[in-house]
Amino acid sequence: MAFSNLICNVETRLMPIIGYPMAQSSSAQVYNKLFEIYGLNRIMFPIEIQPEELPDFMAAAKLFKIDTFCLTMPLKKAVIPLLDHVEPCSRTFHSVNIVKTVDGETYGAGMDGKGCIGALLGAGAVIEGSTIVLYGAGSISGAIIYELVQRKAGRIILLNRTLANGEKVAALIREHWGFSVETYEAVPELLDLYAAQADIFIHASPLGMYGFPATHAYLGFVEKMRKSCLVMDAVVNPRFTPLLAKARECGLPLVHGLDMMISQMTEIYDFCFGLRPGDAQKAQCRQVLIRYLDSVK
Repeated sequence: MAFSNLICNVETRLMPIIGYPMAQSSSAQVYNKLFEIYGLNRIMFPIEIQPEELPDFMAAAKLFKIDTFCLTMPLKKAVIPLLDHVEPCSRTFHSVNIVKTVDGETYGAGMDGKGCIGALLGAGAVIEGSTIVLYGAGSISGAIIYELVQRKAGRIILLNRTLANGEKVAALIREHWGFSVETYEAVPELLDLYAAQADIFIHASPLGMYGFPATHAYLGFVEKMRKSCLVMDAVVNPRFTPLLAKARECGLPLVHGLDMMISQMTEIYDFCFGLRPGDAQKAQCRQVLIRYLDSVK
């Protein structure tokens, strides 16, 4: 794909997205589209980096004058000790997915929570007072719960395959923000019980992601949801994850992971470049991403 903004001169800036593995990554498609829309002489591309290689990458970034880069699993926590400044929520939940350099100092922030909220609000979700069920207790869940608390969610229920991990997230939310999150093991009977009570259901684990070795062992809980329950999956690739495919069969309203990515991208562009894409720009990016995801089925 050719981009009219890319001049390939000494002013061209590289903006890698790093993680491991990266075969599932689709971020470059939408970021490069926005670079083209705004005429920014930048290019994003994926690089596979293991956590132990991060110090070498940081040195290389300085050498190549890479002033912005994105991160995904498993680097969101590992990068934190290497940064000069980290946004408090991102430090609490060990989740940084964007780094910028200003006057020689590095600043890290996590945009997963903001991206999730933006996608939900864009789909017409009402968060204040709602019962919200999250499935998955990784770092992304803590950031999402933080944003839900700021928007006065009524009840938040966190289910995870390993109960202790869910309890850790709940303890941090209670300690820092005084909100009590209910935590349970993600077993079929409890998934059934709490899915039936949800106004919004958010899947925030990598289950069902392209290239991830595990997938959902049980999706029967989707059949227990009310027809008004909004079902969101944070997984971008594939576009119709096993969860969303099941929810579509049941006639439930959906929020795709790609909508979360585009909402997150809006926050990242604001953080890095002081630009906030509007609806028209986001719609163009969405179409680019849909075409890409459909092409790699």
